[in-house]
Amino acid sequence: MKRRHLYVLLFGVPALLASIIVSLALFAAAAGVLWLFVLGDNPWPASASDLLVTLLIFVCVTSWVSLMSIAYFFGKKQEANAVLNTKHVMASAGATALLVALVALHQWSVGNIGPKSSGLVCAEFCQGKGFAGSSMPPADGRAATCSCLDAHGQEAVKVTMEEIAVERRQ
Repeated sequence: MKRRHLYVLLFGVPALLASIIVSLALFAAAAGVLWLFVLGDNPWPASASDLLVTLLIFVCVTSWVSLMSIAYFFGKKQEANAVLNTKHVMASAGATALLVALVALHQWSVGNIGPKSSGLVCAEFCQGKGFAGSSMPPADGRAATCSCLDAHGQEAVKVTMEEIAVERRQ
């Protein structure tokens, strides 16, 4: 196999991950600009979401093809060498691991993975008991308590977070 094709395969996964991250960041920025400066809180036309999805796909494919082209030309320059440079293999593996770790850390920071926040635990507890809502005092307040609210927004039940933790373990 020619080195140029090997480098495309070697750097294909990290290039795809980087392209997805870049395109999602640009998608979020474009949606933010549309929301803040153009469309606001009014109902958005279908063309706006079509435009955003088209932008997302275009940026992802374009950046992936660009990164793959760079890998192709870099691999073409490496064809004169007799053996595959292990530093390049390690760079590919390291870039892949770094990008996966970056995504995992982001998901951890927004609460999609990892332990649930006390507010979410309180809300799930109250919903499970059939209440309309939940409330918690400020975090810097007294002991952590969870208040379950009735349909009128009045406190119906107040329990400590420790009691909820004990009930969840059972």
